Amino acid sequence: MSAQPMSSLTLQGLRAAVARFAPSRLGELDEHLAHAATQAQELDSTMPLRSFAEYWGIVVALEREPVRAARFHELESVVDAGLDPAATRAAVTEIGALVDVARAEAHA
Repeated sequence: MSAQPMSSLTLQGLRAAVARFAPSRLGELDEHLAHAATQAQELDSTMPLRSFAEYWGIVVALEREPVRAARFHELESVVDAGLDPAATRAAVTEIGALVDVARAEAHA
């Protein structure tokens, strides 16, 4: 478990957490929010906004732990390179496990 407290999944809480733990992604958060809001209006559903909060909650949970964040990004590089199929499969599996833990933390 992280020494850093998990932010609330409100827009204000997520924005503050992204600004703290992944400031280079604030523009991406804003674009994703605009897209989710548009989808919510078009679909007359809150589901796109809930998906937005879920995604960014996971991002924050991953990024707030420096060791875990470094490992996650290392694994992303392995997948992006795609040089060794066995290493790529192992990296994808480990990424899935890290995301599962982060998802659980985001909802704790």
